[in-house]
This record gives sequence, C-alpha cells and structure tokens, in this order.
Amino acid sequence: MAYGGSGGGEQPVAGPGHNAPCSNRDFDFFYRGLEQGALLAQRCGGCGRLRNPPSPSCPHCRSFEWLPVALSGNGRIHSYTVHHHPPLPGFAVPHPIVIVALDEGIRMMGAMDGTPPEAMAIDLPVSVEFLRRGDSAAYRFRLS
Repeated sequence: MAYGGSGGGEQPVAGPGHNAPCSNRDFDFFYRGLEQGALLAQRCGGCGRLRNPPSPSCPHCRSFEWLPVALSGNGRIHSYTVHHHPPLPGFAVPHPIVIVALDEGIRMMGAMDGTPPEAMAIDLPVSVEFLRRGDSAAYRFRLS
C-alpha cells in the first residue's frame, strides 16, 4: 500500500495516485504534482523552510508536519555534468544533467536532454518543462 496526501500524520490510502516508477510516502505528492504539470516541494509545518529532496522530517526543526508547495520551476544552473554512458531508456546520449538553484531558494536536479552539451554553462537561466517518459509524467529543465 502506498501513502497519499501531504504527510503530517495522514492515513495511508490505496494506490499512489500517479504513474511513477516508484512510490513511497515521501515522494508520492511529487509525482502526483508532475501528473498535474506542477513542480512541488515540501514546506515544513514547523519552521516553514522548503526542502528537497523530500524526507519524512525537517532537518532543521525535526518536525514531521509538511505541506506540498508549487515551485515556479525557474532558476539558474548551479552545476552540471554531461551523461555519456551507460545509455538510459528514453534519453539520447550525450545529455546534460543539472543541479538548478531555484528562485525559491532550494536546489533540484534534473535532465536537460535536448540541450546541446556545448550550450551549458554555470549560472545560465533555466525553466522547467513537463513531459512524459513512457507512461510516467516527468520534467526537465530548458534554457530560458
């Protein structure tokens, strides 16, 4: 059984409510957001800080309470690498993978497949793009 809802002591519900490759209480909200074209993060119910990746409790105040928050998906490339091998299903190689410093103050990793590796540079502005990879909702970043 997978967990749905926004955390914070909710009861488990049958099914994840999304079509993602994995399912657990900490990540289900994120994949449901992708299905709806939203990039989500957890906002701590104790101290109000955003966190990524999702986790069961806040690393700052240790609260187990949280709410999902929609992010703008806009930010700047903090770091990147270019993936060459092994080939991954649904991705042509080489393709860039980035860590983006989002405008909201957290960092998120994502693919930038479809962007030429030679176009990559630290601090370039990017925005999120939603797509499907097979049966799963997904996202990637694009140069703004």
